[in-house]
Amino acid sequence: MYNYYYVPMLMPSSIPPHNIERSAEDFSRQRRREIRLDIRGASRTELGNEFYSYEWSTPAQINPNEFLICYLEGQNINVLNGGFAPGDFAPMYAMESFPRRRNQWVVTVHNPTSSRRELSLYLIAKT
Repeated sequence: MYNYYYVPMLMPSSIPPHNIERSAEDFSRQRRREIRLDIRGASRTELGNEFYSYEWSTPAQINPNEFLICYLEGQNINVLNGGFAPGDFAPMYAMESFPRRRNQWVVTVHNPTSSRRELSLYLIAKT
């Protein structure tokens, strides 16, 4: 009742015109830097029910082609979330954002541009 036909699949024989792997030279130009920010240096906004939002008034500086690891921490707090806001609209990538300990949130950001940029950091915690 039904006719089935075998159709051979054609595989492309051309090699892609560009190499998608990154060279060792690209990785040698990348930098990694760590900063620690304590809530004592941040402004605090009460959110209710012992929840607080913390914002550091001085933006962090992230250099060209740099990975910046930010440790947001404080004493006697339980971190819930952390984040960042770039100072402009050029590309900037969050590589990771997670609670490392009860009182510490880690944000890793990559600046792929060729210019130095500002980065505002935020933390939400419960006391």
